[in-house]
Amino acid sequence: MAGKCRVCGAPAYARLEYANLQLCRDDFVRFFERRVERTVERYGMFERGSRVAVAVSGGKDSVALLHSLWKLRGKLGVELVAITIDLGIAGHSDRYVPLARRVCERLGVPCRVVDLRGEYGFSVDELRGLRRPVCSLCGAVKRYVLNREARELGAHVLATGHNLDDFLAALLQAYIRGDLKALAKLRPYLPPEGKLVARAKPLVETPERDTKLYVEALGLEHVTWKCPYSSGASSFEYKRVLDLLEEEHPSIKFQMLRSFLERIQPLISVEEPSLLSCSKCGEPSSSPVCQFCRIKSMIAKLETNEARLTSSRRRGPGFERAASPLGSSQTSPR
Repeated sequence: MAGKCRVCGAPAYARLEYANLQLCRDDFVRFFERRVERTVERYGMFERGSRVAVAVSGGKDSVALLHSLWKLRGKLGVELVAITIDLGIAGHSDRYVPLARRVCERLGVPCRVVDLRGEYGFSVDELRGLRRPVCSLCGAVKRYVLNREARELGAHVLATGHNLDDFLAALLQAYIRGDLKALAKLRPYLPPEGKLVARAKPLVETPERDTKLYVEALGLEHVTWKCPYSSGASSFEYKRVLDLLEEEHPSIKFQMLRSFLERIQPLISVEEPSLLSCSKCGEPSSSPVCQFCRIKSMIAKLETNEARLTSSRRRGPGFERAASPLGSSQTSPR
C-alpha cells in the first residue's frame, strides 16, 4: 500500500477512509484494540471481575473478538471462556470446530464445545426440511444454546462478534419490516434478565473490513470459507448496499450507528411482556413454548412423517387401504 503511517512514518498497512487515516501494521493493531476497549467502556459491557463467555465460530469476527479481548483482559479485569457450537453441518462443522479449538488453545482460553446433535438431539442439516430459511432457524438455535451454555458456565456476559456492518444490516431489516420490537432491542449491550445472560457486541463500532485486516495483520488462523447455507442470507444484500453508500460517503456507517442509538432509538417505546418460562425446557421465552422447542417439535414431526412414508413404501402399494377397518371402499385420508 502506498503511503506512510501517520503515527510512525513506516509503510502503511491499512488505509481507513472513514477516518482519513493510514497506519502501519503495528499501529493498526493498537488502533483496533483501543477501539474495542473504548466500545466496552462506552456501553458499560463488562464489570471488573466478570467472567465473559465469547462465542467462537472460527470466523474472522469471532477470532478477532477473542484475540482482542484476550489482549485487553488485564485492563478490563475480566476472565474469558469460549463457547463453540458443533452445528452438525456436513463438510463445514468438521472443519471449523477443530480450528476454533486451536485458536482457544493457543491463547489458553478454556473452550466449551457443544455438540448440537449429541446434546440437543438434532443438527442444523435437519432444518432444511422445515421449509423456512435455514439461516433464520440456525440463528434462533444458536441464541438459545449460547445463552444456556454461558449461564451454566457461570458467565456474567455473553460476547458475540457482531460488527458494525452486522448491526446496521439488522437495523435496515427491522426498519423495512417495521419491527419496532426488534429496533427497541437492537443495542450494543443488553443487561441480564432472569435466566438471560447479559449480551454484548464489543465489535459494534468496528467495520467488517477492519476485522479482516486485524486477523491478517496478526496471522490469526480463521475460517476463510463460507457456510453452505449462507448464500440465502438476506443480510449480505443489506451489507452490499451499506458498502455502496460508504464508498461514496466515507464514515456514513458510523453516522447511521450514532443517529440510531442517540436520536432514534430513545424515541421508540414498545411494551415488552414479562418473560415466561418455556413449558417444555424451562428456558426464558416470550411465549408458553420457546422457539427452540418449537423447532425441535417440527423436526420430530418431520421425522415421524418420513418414517411413516418409508414404512408405507416398504409394505407396498395398497397396504393402507387393505388394512383399513372401514373396508376397501374407504380411501385413506389426505
